[in-house]
Amino acid sequence: MSKKAKNPYPSKWVKSMKNKKSPLENAFHFLSFRSRSEKEMRDFLKKKEVLEIDETVNKLKELDFIDDKKFVREFVDSRSKNKPKGKKALIIELARKGIKVDDLDINEDELAKEALEKKKNIKDKVSAQRFLYSRGFSWNVIERTLKNWYNNDA
Repeated sequence: MSKKAKNPYPSKWVKSMKNKKSPLENAFHFLSFRSRSEKEMRDFLKKKEVLEIDETVNKLKELDFIDDKKFVREFVDSRSKNKPKGKKALIIELARKGIKVDDLDINEDELAKEALEKKKNIKDKVSAQRFLYSRGFSWNVIERTLKNWYNNDA
């Protein structure tokens, strides 16, 4: 059981399987799950050992499948609805995806409130502070949110 399972296929066959689809087919499959940044697409195509990376990315841009500005809007909207985070955390996540953003136009106070509403088991202010800080909210936002949340001075 502790032995590593051997791959039954020779590496030569597995490599040829990676390139079975055209570069655009690979890209469309990757895009079928969610929108992607240009850097994510380039990294994916490189991993798939596609030779025509620039041509593929340019074609996807031309067809409006890759647009980093649109990606930022969709990403921030998705994060705000599903797992609210502060500006700092969102900017770091976007940087990991290859997008440099100086500032985001979001209402952090509202996002912090939504984050607390989703987290049911927070019992005291200290836990709430830690939770919001871990989600990338600034101390000013945390203070205002908790003041409103507990209806007294934070």
